[in-house]
Amino acid sequence: MLVAGLCAACLGAGIALQQGGDTPLRAPAPTTVRQQDEIDKGKAPRLQPVPAPKDLGDRAFAHVRTLVGFGPRHTGAQPTPGWTQQLDHIGTTLRGFGLVPERDVWTDRKELVTFCNVRAAIPGKRKDRIVLACHHDTKCTTGHADPAHNFTFTGANDGASGVALLLALAEVLSKQQHEATIELVFFDGEESLDWAWNDAARALFGSKRFVKQHRDRSLVGDEPRIAAMVLLDMVGRTDLHIQEELYSTHRLRELVYGAAVATGHATLFFQRAEAASDDHKPFLEVGIPAVDLIDLNGNPHWHKATDTIENVSAASLQKVGEVVLTLLPAIEREYVLRKD
Repeated sequence: MLVAGLCAACLGAGIALQQGGDTPLRAPAPTTVRQQDEIDKGKAPRLQPVPAPKDLGDRAFAHVRTLVGFGPRHTGAQPTPGWTQQLDHIGTTLRGFGLVPERDVWTDRKELVTFCNVRAAIPGKRKDRIVLACHHDTKCTTGHADPAHNFTFTGANDGASGVALLLALAEVLSKQQHEATIELVFFDGEESLDWAWNDAARALFGSKRFVKQHRDRSLVGDEPRIAAMVLLDMVGRTDLHIQEELYSTHRLRELVYGAAVATGHATLFFQRAEAASDDHKPFLEVGIPAVDLIDLNGNPHWHKATDTIENVSAASLQKVGEVVLTLLPAIEREYVLRKD
């Protein structure tokens, strides 16, 4: 993932729909995504905190432990056993909450690599969707020409933390009433097949496919619009800092910071700012508002052997989870209800 010249960890809708998802409008043309200015934190909205279970972080951390126990979790010419085990764990966990996970398995024609996205919907009062997503693959750290790029890597933060928190949030969200439909998506193929990012030429496979499918289905009226997208990427580091990601939609960043203030976690958010090409970018490219919660800038463990469970904490997962639970109703009010 390229971050304003640095790799990062790690086609709103293809057609916009009027409220209720019944009347298709003309599909917007793809747009060039550019870095934006930082928000004025003093103008962030005042939000009411949404209570979160006190053990949300502990539940998420238990998933991190399970996922890391599977070892490396990436596909390729020979997918790792952990890749299959992780997909099974995601599906089994979601079904345990009464959700219906769907797998989208495909083989990239150019790479001849098979990938798998997983999605599950929590129905709301409206068909309009808010996508809450992460990537489930880990960086491949074998078979590279440079020996320094070949080492044991289990991706406790870069991969496992986003999956783990999304699973823990799924349990909470599945028991709540929502204005919008909440769609949980676990993307595959976020990491570049090359060691270097190379402008995402061989990366973001899962999010690119998801957005293309959404655009194609929307064009024939088969799928409600996506009102907004929230991405969780590297959200569990012990020394947590969620940077202000500058490709992300300006208003969504304001809402994120407002949620951080409301939950008492403002010091852990937006102390540094930098752009990061990540799984939210394909959404932005077709006009879908999106925000990336990512801890990359200044992260000493990114794509290093030290990205282990010892450097992930339940406390960090708890805090990000509290911010997300406070953020989602604010997104519903601004991106769903105001469309009425």
